[in-house]
Amino acid sequence: MKTKIAIAMAVLLSLFVSACGSATSGSKSGGGSGETIKIAVVSPTSGSLAKTGTDAANAWKTAARLYNEKGGVLGRKIELIQKDTDGDPSTTLQGVREAVTKGGAKFVGGVMTSPENAAVSAQAKGLGVVAMNAIGKDDVLRGKQCSPNQINVVQSNSMSFKAIEQALKDMPGQKWAIQAVDFSTGHSASEKFTEAIKASGKEVVLQQYAPQGTTDFGPYITNIKNSGADAMLAVVYGSDREVLVQQMQQFNLGSQVKTVVGSDTFVESLFPVMGDGIIGYYNNVGYDVNADNAMNKEFVQAFIADHGNQPEFIPADNYLAAQLLFGAIEKAGSTDTDKVLAALKGMKMDTIDGEVSIRPEDNQVLRNMYVGRVVKKNDKLAYEIISTTGPEVSTPQANPDCVMS
Repeated sequence: MKTKIAIAMAVLLSLFVSACGSATSGSKSGGGSGETIKIAVVSPTSGSLAKTGTDAANAWKTAARLYNEKGGVLGRKIELIQKDTDGDPSTTLQGVREAVTKGGAKFVGGVMTSPENAAVSAQAKGLGVVAMNAIGKDDVLRGKQCSPNQINVVQSNSMSFKAIEQALKDMPGQKWAIQAVDFSTGHSASEKFTEAIKASGKEVVLQQYAPQGTTDFGPYITNIKNSGADAMLAVVYGSDREVLVQQMQQFNLGSQVKTVVGSDTFVESLFPVMGDGIIGYYNNVGYDVNADNAMNKEFVQAFIADHGNQPEFIPADNYLAAQLLFGAIEKAGSTDTDKVLAALKGMKMDTIDGEVSIRPEDNQVLRNMYVGRVVKKNDKLAYEIISTTGPEVSTPQANPDCVMS
């Protein structure tokens, strides 16, 4: 009898322990209040794109800290799963898959180039994730390579150059040379800028492309001088930007080319390195660090406190991506990706960039665009905003090649 009782007690104890174990594992997979919200941040922290990748990751770190200090999202803490990449789409996709299948991430941010974002876009639905594209500007990401599971937070090349087009008529220079990076974003930007130049009644006399990681722009600068150009567009990223600026000065290109416009090239974080030689240069400005709203002021102060420097557009756009994602999770009341995507569709939200909305036809975030001129204020280089273009002007109609299914 005692043996039977002992056995029965053992069985009951076993069931109790098993039940407790099931409840714990159920909480981890089913979204209980104790589960963290896991986000894969996949960006380069070495190579020519290291600075840009680090800035992107730092923005997600600041967002996680600020939201966690306020109780998290849905009462749950934000957890970042960081994966390093080299800018190669296959490496990036591998990092995303590892974060999802092994780390339990449901959301992805920080992905760098347009080819990388295209690779993630193609796999996002199959992986069951929401990807927040805060860097890839290629228009094809809003066309044939769009995905219902990818939100385009950053403005497209078309949006950037529409804003530049508004300012072109007041810029000196009739003959334009284009120096761009030799991957899809550079080619797309060159095409869009050529359209803008023609629309303004001016001429493009040279289009040329250099691979990412170029250390000698001498032959390219010689081509620009020989083309007779008196104005120039630069679409150059990573450490290549510093090299290009230094060699433009070494070759005294400024004696011929009086107007230089950058597309995400002359960025604020590199002003100290580029020096006074870029005073008077123009650049599209996707984010105004001096925007007078409480959310932006909080972000700027927090980013400086965390990382020791003022944020420019890369960290700002990634922080905006975090804001939109966390807002959608709150709106959905769930981390279920289908519910979060439904909440993101057509969502309007107050952010560090003012009120923005998400166009459901292509998941493009509709925002203001700016053009800035580099000036010197209080012994420091800064942007003077010379024009603001609203999304109703800068944003083209949704591309019919984008299928949201």
